[in-house]
Formats: sequence, C-alpha cells, structure tokens
Amino acid sequence: MIFNFKKYTILAIAGMISMAVILAILGCGGITMKNYNTAEEQYYKAHQEYQKKHYLKAIDGFQKVVYNYSGSSMVDSAQFFLAMSYYNQKDFYLAAAEFERLVLNYPGSPFVDDGQYMSGLCYYKSAPGNHGLDQEEMVQAIGALTDFVTDYPESDLADDARGTIRLAEEKLAKKRYENGRTYYRLGHYDASAVYFQLVIDEHTSTEWAARSFFLMAEIEYKKENFQTAKEKYNNFLIVYSEHEYVEKARKRLLGIEKDLAEIQAETK
Repeated sequence: MIFNFKKYTILAIAGMISMAVILAILGCGGITMKNYNTAEEQYYKAHQEYQKKHYLKAIDGFQKVVYNYSGSSMVDSAQFFLAMSYYNQKDFYLAAAEFERLVLNYPGSPFVDDGQYMSGLCYYKSAPGNHGLDQEEMVQAIGALTDFVTDYPESDLADDARGTIRLAEEKLAKKRYENGRTYYRLGHYDASAVYFQLVIDEHTSTEWAARSFFLMAEIEYKKENFQTAKEKYNNFLIVYSEHEYVEKARKRLLGIEKDLAEIQAETK
C-alpha cells in the first residue's frame, strides 16, 4: 500500500474532530465512561456498551483504550470497534477515517481486511445522493474497495465489494457524463470531450460509456471533422450494436457521406 500524505493528514484531522466532538458531548453532560486501571477492563466495559447499542458511551470507552493504552494487545480491537461505533451511529465519514486509521496503524491486525472493506463502504455511504454534487467520496470508495478486492480476493466480502464498486462507478460515471453534457450543450466541445473520454476510459462497463462514445462522435460531426466523425460512428456501431443510439449513428453516417461527396465535388 502506497503512503498517501494527504490521506494521512485527513485522518489526523478527522481524529482530532472526533475527539473534539466527544469532548463537547461529554462537557454538555452527555454519557461518559469512567477510567479503568487496565486496557483489558476498559475494553471489556466499552464492548459491553457497544453490545447494548450505547454507541456514544462505547466511543468514549474505546477511545480511552486507543489513546491511553497504545501499547496494549487490545488496541487494534478497540480501534475497530471505535470505527464500528461511528458506523452504527451513521457517522460514515468519521467511521471511514477510523477504519483507515486501523489499516494504517495496525497492519498486522486480524481486523485489517474488514477495516479496509468497511472504509470503502463508509465512503460510499457518505457520498451525496444527488449525482450533481461533488462525488469525491465515490472516488475514495472505489479506490478502497478495489484495493480490498485486490488484497483479499477470496474474502467472503469480496462479492459485496465488487457489487458496491459497480454501483459507485455508475454514480461517478453519471456525474462525469453530466459534466460533459453541460459543456457540450454550451458548445465547449474540447472541455466536454475530456469528461466523455474519462467515462469511456475509466467506466467502460457502465451505460454512460456508450452515451459518451456517441457524443464523442457528435462532437467531431459538429466541428465538421467528417472523416473522424465517420470513424467514431462506425466504431460505435461495432462496439454498441444493440444500443438505442444505433439508428441515430446510422443516420449521421448517411449525412456524412453526403457531406463528404459535396466537399469532394467542390474540390474538383
């Protein structure tokens, strides 16, 4: 796994935020846990609260293990259930940060594979439902889950991860396609082509790849690059022979043949 300084910085900030949130809650008279004399007892009491679904109290207890007993053999378990407590609170972004902290700080832990999967799932769940909004979390989800499938292809969670990757790619592809469509409608064809090519290259298996492929040909047609457009339409018909845009592509090709014939006649 390649060290990512930006990601590590984000994790550090998220950790400070999570601690600040807990302290704020506790300072306002919220639920807290007492300090116990050993990591084992602190962890056991926190896990009891976790099983009772008292997640705020569990978070406080697991954080005490992580920050007060960093050398304990229980610390990776506490880190995992700290992340799970945030997850069960539906605080998916903080949960993702804590799962990634587990993977980064405790690479020998038996929880690492689950942590890697859960970080990707959390990023997926934290992404905005409206595809028109920024989808950076989808990029993070795809990256984390792809790493998980690569590292643990035989895991019981691998099929679930692949399914989530497909859903994330569909949403991200739609976002990028719509960005391209916006520039296309404005007549900014070079800018739109960048997005369409990104969809074609990175989201080949999605429905948005076919639409992008077709609009790449349309761009060349509108720019009157008829020979290039002809090649792209023909390639579209070969690759997407069953697509709903097939008839549109064929009509364009007939029009291009007429345009090329007229150009040839004018040059004689």
